[in-house]
Amino acid sequence: MFYRYENNLGGINVLIDKKTNKLVGQCGLLVQTVKNYKRLEIGYSILLEFWNQGFASESAIRCKNFAFENNFENSLISMVHIDNIGSEKGALKNGMIFENKIESFNIFSIDKTHWMNTK
Repeated sequence: MFYRYENNLGGINVLIDKKTNKLVGQCGLLVQTVKNYKRLEIGYSILLEFWNQGFASESAIRCKNFAFENNFENSLISMVHIDNIGSEKGALKNGMIFENKIESFNIFSIDKTHWMNTK
């Protein structure tokens, strides 16, 4: 993670359950290279015991809003492994649409104009 910070590649935040103070997972904004273009991704990883409790959705929505409110980029992506149906549903819930498939990942995206029109 320090390499990411030192090279302006974004970073991940730790997610803690406020009720129990347990580590839930992580979520953040990461710079990814997709087809030779730098793209800002909302990435997350939630521990299995916390799946389907809204942690991924809540944190991804907050990252999206933060990125657009602070004019980080005009579009955001989520790279979802083709077998990860839960994260695909999460990307759609976050207002993203399927953009394309690259190798074993489906790329979902949302642009700032769409985000502003759905707020």
